[in-house]
Amino acid sequence: MSEADTSRTLVTAAFAGRPCRFQLRLGEMAELERLCGAGIGAIFMRLGTHQFSHRDVWDTIRLGLEGGGMSGITASALVVRYQNEPLMDYLPLAGQIVSAAVNGVPKGKAETEGESPADPATSRSSSEPGQ
Repeated sequence: MSEADTSRTLVTAAFAGRPCRFQLRLGEMAELERLCGAGIGAIFMRLGTHQFSHRDVWDTIRLGLEGGGMSGITASALVVRYQNEPLMDYLPLAGQIVSAAVNGVPKGKAETEGESPADPATSRSSSEPGQ
Protein backbone atom coordinates (compact mmCIF):
# COMPACT_ATOMS: atom_id res chain seq x y z
CA MET A 1 0.00 0.00 0.00
CA SER A 2 1.42 3.38 -0.96
CA GLU A 3 1.59 6.32 1.40
CA ALA A 4 -1.15 8.91 0.92
CA ASP A 5 -0.20 12.23 -0.68
CA THR A 6 -0.96 14.84 1.97
CA SER A 7 0.92 17.68 0.27
CA ARG A 8 -2.35 19.31 -0.78
CA THR A 9 -3.09 20.25 2.85
CA LEU A 10 0.44 21.14 3.97
CA VAL A 11 1.34 24.78 4.59
CA THR A 12 4.77 26.21 5.31
CA ALA A 13 4.59 29.57 7.05
CA ALA A 14 6.65 31.72 9.39
CA PHE A 15 6.11 31.12 13.10
CA ALA A 16 8.46 31.68 16.02
CA GLY A 17 11.04 33.32 13.77
CA ARG A 18 11.41 30.45 11.32
CA PRO A 19 9.49 28.61 8.63
CA CYS A 20 7.33 25.85 10.11
CA ARG A 21 5.23 23.14 8.53
CA PHE A 22 1.52 23.02 9.45
CA GLN A 23 -1.00 20.36 8.58
CA LEU A 24 -4.31 19.21 10.01
CA ARG A 25 -4.61 15.55 9.17
CA LEU A 26 -7.69 13.57 10.24
CA GLY A 27 -6.40 12.93 13.78
CA GLU A 28 -5.45 16.56 14.40
CA MET A 29 -8.68 17.73 12.82
CA ALA A 30 -10.75 15.47 15.09
CA GLU A 31 -8.84 16.70 18.14
CA LEU A 32 -9.34 20.33 17.09
CA GLU A 33 -13.06 19.74 16.69
CA ARG A 34 -13.21 18.12 20.14
CA LEU A 35 -11.27 20.91 21.84
CA CYS A 36 -13.21 23.69 20.12
CA GLY A 37 -16.61 22.03 20.46
CA ALA A 38 -17.40 22.50 16.78
CA GLY A 39 -16.86 20.87 13.41
CA ILE A 40 -14.06 21.96 11.11
CA GLY A 41 -16.51 23.91 8.93
CA ALA A 42 -17.75 25.91 11.92
CA ILE A 43 -14.17 26.60 13.04
CA PHE A 44 -13.34 27.72 9.49
CA MET A 45 -16.32 30.09 9.51
CA ARG A 46 -15.56 31.44 13.00
CA LEU A 47 -11.99 32.26 12.02
CA GLY A 48 -13.10 33.91 8.78
CA THR A 49 -15.83 36.02 10.40
CA HIS A 50 -13.88 37.01 13.53
CA GLN A 51 -16.21 35.04 15.80
CA PHE A 52 -13.36 32.83 17.02
CA SER A 53 -12.28 31.72 20.45
CA HIS A 54 -8.69 31.62 21.66
CA ARG A 55 -8.83 27.82 21.29
CA ASP A 56 -9.78 28.19 17.62
CA VAL A 57 -6.51 30.07 17.07
CA TRP A 58 -3.99 28.45 19.43
CA ASP A 59 -5.16 24.84 19.17
CA THR A 60 -5.21 25.14 15.38
CA ILE A 61 -1.61 26.35 15.36
CA ARG A 62 -0.43 23.76 17.91
CA LEU A 63 -2.17 20.85 16.20
CA GLY A 64 -1.03 22.14 12.80
CA LEU A 65 2.58 22.03 14.01
CA GLU A 66 2.07 18.49 15.27
CA GLY A 67 0.52 17.44 11.96
CA GLY A 68 3.45 19.08 10.18
CA GLY A 69 5.85 16.79 12.01
CA MET A 70 6.73 18.56 15.27
CA SER A 71 6.43 16.58 18.50
CA GLY A 72 3.46 17.43 20.70
CA ILE A 73 5.69 18.59 23.55
CA THR A 74 7.73 20.87 21.31
CA ALA A 75 4.63 22.28 19.59
CA SER A 76 2.93 22.97 22.94
CA ALA A 77 6.03 24.64 24.37
CA LEU A 78 6.45 26.78 21.26
CA VAL A 79 2.82 27.94 21.19
CA VAL A 80 2.81 28.79 24.91
CA ARG A 81 5.61 31.31 24.30
CA TYR A 82 3.28 33.43 22.15
CA GLN A 83 -0.07 33.11 23.92
CA ASN A 84 0.24 36.45 25.71
CA GLU A 85 0.45 38.31 22.40
CA PRO A 86 -2.64 39.66 20.61
CA LEU A 87 -4.70 36.94 18.96
CA MET A 88 -5.09 39.07 15.84
CA ASP A 89 -1.38 38.61 15.13
CA TYR A 90 -1.98 34.86 14.74
CA LEU A 91 -5.54 34.72 13.37
CA PRO A 92 -4.43 34.75 9.70
CA LEU A 93 -2.07 31.83 10.31
CA ALA A 94 -4.79 29.77 12.01
CA GLY A 95 -7.14 30.62 9.15
CA GLN A 96 -4.55 29.56 6.59
CA ILE A 97 -4.03 26.20 8.34
CA VAL A 98 -7.76 25.43 8.52
CA SER A 99 -8.30 26.67 4.97
CA ALA A 100 -5.62 24.28 3.70
CA ALA A 101 -7.34 21.39 5.50
CA VAL A 102 -10.74 22.33 4.06
CA ASN A 103 -9.89 23.66 0.59
CA GLY A 104 -6.41 22.30 -0.05
CA VAL A 105 -3.40 24.19 -1.30
CA PRO A 106 -2.71 24.51 -5.04
CA LYS A 107 0.08 22.21 -6.21
CA GLY A 108 3.47 23.82 -5.70
CA LYS A 109 2.18 26.36 -3.15
CA ALA A 110 2.84 24.43 0.08
CA GLU A 111 6.46 25.51 0.31
CA THR A 112 5.75 29.16 -0.49
CA GLU A 113 2.50 29.70 1.43
CA GLY A 114 2.86 32.26 4.15
CA GLU A 115 6.03 33.87 2.89
CA SER A 116 4.61 37.00 1.30
CA PRO A 117 5.34 40.39 2.91
CA ALA A 118 1.60 40.92 3.42
CA ASP A 119 1.40 38.12 5.98
CA PRO A 120 1.03 39.01 9.65
CA ALA A 121 3.99 39.28 11.95
CA THR A 122 3.95 35.83 13.49
CA SER A 123 7.49 35.85 14.74
CA ARG A 124 9.77 37.98 16.82
CA SER A 125 12.77 39.74 15.38
CA SER A 126 16.10 39.21 17.08
CA SER A 127 15.88 42.71 18.60
CA GLU A 128 12.65 41.98 20.48
CA PRO A 129 12.65 40.93 24.15
CA GLY A 130 12.86 37.25 24.86
CA GLN A 131 15.34 36.49 22.08
